[in-house]
Amino acid sequence: MSNLVDCPYCEYENDVSDSHQDPSNNKFDFECGSCEKEFEVEVEYNPNYSASEIVWVKCQSCGTETREPYSKGRIHPFPKFIVHDCICEKCWKEAYVKELELKRVVQDES
Repeated sequence: MSNLVDCPYCEYENDVSDSHQDPSNNKFDFECGSCEKEFEVEVEYNPNYSASEIVWVKCQSCGTETREPYSKGRIHPFPKFIVHDCICEKCWKEAYVKELELKRVVQDES
């Protein structure tokens, strides 16, 4: 990918490599290093493809098969009272809500 863009006004070749700050937006304004006029730069990306196997994992809590397991050490926060290392999203959400409710009860009592 070239980081050089010709100014649409004076055709000066500008290096825009350090100018693209917001990866969620592929357009940004840039001031020409020669004529100092501002112009819009559009960044185009070529897609990169890769393939991998789909790995299904059984939730250690409910037994549901999931391809996006929530694992201790990989997901934060991981509810403290869960005894399993690998659970599905539904079990994680239920456990996390229970943990938040318990914290609220403890705070209300103190």
